[in-house]
Amino acid sequence: MGPSNEAPRAEPRRLGSYTTAKITAGRVERLEQHVARLRRDAERLGLPLPPAREAERCLLEAARAAFADGDGILRLEWSALPDGTPELRTRPRPFAPLPDRWRAAIASAIHPGPDGRANTKHVDVPAYDRAREEVASRGVEEVLLFDAEGFLVEGSRSNLLVLTADGDLVTPALALGGVEGLGLAVLRHGRREVREARLTRDDVENAREVMSVNAVRGVVPIVEIEGRPVGDGTPGPVSRRLGAAFGRR
Repeated sequence: MGPSNEAPRAEPRRLGSYTTAKITAGRVERLEQHVARLRRDAERLGLPLPPAREAERCLLEAARAAFADGDGILRLEWSALPDGTPELRTRPRPFAPLPDRWRAAIASAIHPGPDGRANTKHVDVPAYDRAREEVASRGVEEVLLFDAEGFLVEGSRSNLLVLTADGDLVTPALALGGVEGLGLAVLRHGRREVREARLTRDDVENAREVMSVNAVRGVVPIVEIEGRPVGDGTPGPVSRRLGAAFGRR
């Protein structure tokens, strides 16, 4: 149960996926769902499944060692070197406070599309790495990734929800290759109002609301994209309603 090593490009890259859990007062939020998600993704990638109890124990022990009764974020990875055997690896990091409303930019990187990842949170996607670098360099909280055909796929660290100009609540079609995130799955459970769609940049620029969704941050309104306000530039009623329903803190 060593630390997760996102290897430099000069070293062999690992095959596998990971999940990222919020630790609150020493407790792993949505523990069983994170383990189920990791096992689902392993199956999709053709890897042996991590034992559920071992994965739960790994998360719990790593959370206790890193945070005791405090808060944080813990990445649990199930991956292997080429021709190797998958293993569980953890990496903790502090829970850094972020604004309750986000600004976003359009990523310069092009989303690679499905590319065999089967909508998993794959450990090695260079476009994601470049997009996350842009988050820091451009002074925003998220960047939006479009594919080569100009369709919105996802954010660098979140799924996206868009309330269109016509009032439809949609998320980018999973067929485009985005991660099938746990946060989005939790949010969509029992909500038929959320459907999948192919969204262009014009759709996003004319949207009433745009929201980031992930298991760590919940639902966060994106109020500005490329310096331009989304809607009236304030969190809209849908983002407030869904944020409350998700249990955002």
